[in-house]
Amino acid sequence: MTLNDRDLRISLSDARTIDATTSYARSGILRIGDLFSEAVADALHHHLDREVEWGRVVSQGDKAWDLTPQAIALLQGENEKAFLSKIHESARDGFQFLFDSLIVSDNADERRARGLLVDRVIEALNHPASLDLFRTITGEPAVRIVNGQATRYLPGHFLTSHDDDIAGEDRVAAYVINLTRGWRSDWGGMLQFHNAGGDIPLALKPGFNTIHLFRVPQTHSVSYVAPFATVPRYAITGWLQR
Repeated sequence: MTLNDRDLRISLSDARTIDATTSYARSGILRIGDLFSEAVADALHHHLDREVEWGRVVSQGDKAWDLTPQAIALLQGENEKAFLSKIHESARDGFQFLFDSLIVSDNADERRARGLLVDRVIEALNHPASLDLFRTITGEPAVRIVNGQATRYLPGHFLTSHDDDIAGEDRVAAYVINLTRGWRSDWGGMLQFHNAGGDIPLALKPGFNTIHLFRVPQTHSVSYVAPFATVPRYAITGWLQR
């Protein structure tokens, strides 16, 4: 399917925009279904499933450590055991993550030059009409840019609790465009929201053709993906920034 740029923009009817704005104002967490047409959503899933060359990211102190596909291929046998042991050790008492990623440039010229479908999605999210919708829903007129990455969670992948509040980033909200088919809650990979006592009053299942939008700062995590999960957890995710 050939997609034009308009197909990838976020748009809602007046009634759905009012409902979304009200829901977001009430709780700071929003789920919107049927984000794109079915054909567009199918094309995005195919892109992430068949066309992306994935790297892998883990936390290393205050920075992310990116593994190339070639480095991932070397993680076998004892090498993989040692690697995972280090990751799990740091996750026990601190912030850590492990998942596959394809970063999209914040620079519009670089996005257009590479021209992958995920680049075009981020470009569409930065279209004035999409930005205006995000400003309306969040009640933040200063939203000026949307950044993002494609993500793939496989069995053993996770993201421990954090609140996305990074000094100098001016993040208004986080978003997750879910492109996962047939996911079961038993498989993990849930977007979890934590309260002050450490309980999880809300956990959202990754779905297909839905967006989760939530206010920053807000403590959340992605639960450990079970070894018996039979499909990858795909998403396009990032932040709305001032």
